[in-house]
Amino acid sequence: MRFLYGDSTEFDLQIDFLRLLNNFVETSVRTIKFENAILDLKNTIIERKKYNTSIIEDMTGFVMKVETAISEAVASSKEQETLVRYADKSKEFFNKFIEESKTKLSDEIIKEIAQLEKKIKEASEENRKILESFFIYDPIPLIDEKYTIKTTEKGYSAKLKIDCEGGFSSIFHIASSESPFWRNHVRARDFVKDVKIPARLKKPFLKKELIPDIVNINDFIIVDLVLSDKDLEVVFRKRPDIKAEAFRLKMKLEKEFSVEVLETEDNGTEKSIEDIPELKNELNYLRLQELGLKIIEKTKYLYPKKQKLETILLEEKDVFEDNLIFELMQKVAVIFAPTIAEIRKHSPSGEELSLKSEDEHGARHEIYLKKSEIKDKLDEIGDKGRTLSEFLNIII
Repeated sequence: MRFLYGDSTEFDLQIDFLRLLNNFVETSVRTIKFENAILDLKNTIIERKKYNTSIIEDMTGFVMKVETAISEAVASSKEQETLVRYADKSKEFFNKFIEESKTKLSDEIIKEIAQLEKKIKEASEENRKILESFFIYDPIPLIDEKYTIKTTEKGYSAKLKIDCEGGFSSIFHIASSESPFWRNHVRARDFVKDVKIPARLKKPFLKKELIPDIVNINDFIIVDLVLSDKDLEVVFRKRPDIKAEAFRLKMKLEKEFSVEVLETEDNGTEKSIEDIPELKNELNYLRLQELGLKIIEKTKYLYPKKQKLETILLEEKDVFEDNLIFELMQKVAVIFAPTIAEIRKHSPSGEELSLKSEDEHGARHEIYLKKSEIKDKLDEIGDKGRTLSEFLNIII
C-alpha cells in the first residue's frame, strides 16, 4: 500500500496518518475523561481526610471544654466532696462516648476512602489499557530501545523500554514465552559455539609457571541481559542458582568493538580479566564480537512480542501515578502538528484533511477526516480539548 497527499504528491510517512490522528483524538478524549474523574476522586479523598482530622480535633476540643465546665461546676459547689465522685464518672462516661464516636466516624471515612481508591485504581487500569492500544503500534518516532531480560525458573522475564520523541518512554512487558528461542533457558552455544574465556591463572601439574585456565562457555546460561542500542551487558552462568562460575560481558558494538569481561569468584565478587595481562592476551575479541552481534540479533526478535503496557514515563515521572496524561497528549500533539500542517497544505478542501491510498494495482482511494469532526470530539473535554486543538493546529 502506498500513500499520497490529497493532491496526489508523495506522502513521506507512508502510513494512514489520518486514521492515526483520529485514533489519537479518540484516545485523548477517553483517557482525559478518566483522568479528570481520577483527579476529582483524589480531591474528594483529600477533603474527606481533612474532614476526619477536623472533626476529631473539634471533638477533642469539645471534651476538654466539657471537662473544664464540670470541674468549674464542682469547684463552685458547696458539696464538692459529694459531687466530685459523680463528676469523675461523668467525665469517664463522656470520654468513652466521644472516643467510640471518633473511632466509628474514622472507620466510616476510611471505608469511604477505600472505595474511592478502588475507583481510582479501576479508572487508572482503564487508562492503561486505552494507552496500551495506542502506543503498542509505535505511533511516535523512536529514539532508543532498552531490553531487560532476567532468568526465571524455566524461561525469562523480559521488559522493553521505548524512548520516543517528546521526552517520554513507554515500558512494555514482553511475552518471551511466545518466542520459540526465548521460551526456555538459552545458552552461549545457541548463539555462537565454542566461545572460550580465560578465567584465571592455574598451575599445571609438575610445572612452575602459571598458565591461563581457558573455559568453554558453551553450556553457560544467560541469566541477565540489558541491551540499549549497541551497548550490551550480559551475564552467563554455569548454573542459574549458583552465582559463582559466571562471566559478565560488557560490550560496545559500535564501529570500534570493545568488551570488558568480569569473572565472578566463589565469594560472589567480580574481577576484571583485563587486569591480568596473561588473561587479557588470551581473549578472542573477534569471537566475542560475533557472540555480541548474535545476542543483539536474537534479542531484537522480541520487539514484536511486546504485549502489556506497564507504564509511561514523562520526563521520568509516571503518567498514571502523577496524573500526567493530559501533558503526555500535548507532547504527542506537538509531534503530530507539522505533519497535519503539511497534509492541510496539500488538501483540496479547506474543511477537511485528505490523503490517498494506492494499492499494488494502482487503484487509488480517497481518505478524509473533517476538521469539524476533530474539533467536536475534542470539545467533549472542554478547555483541555481546545488546548489539544491548538497544539494540533487544527484550523477551521
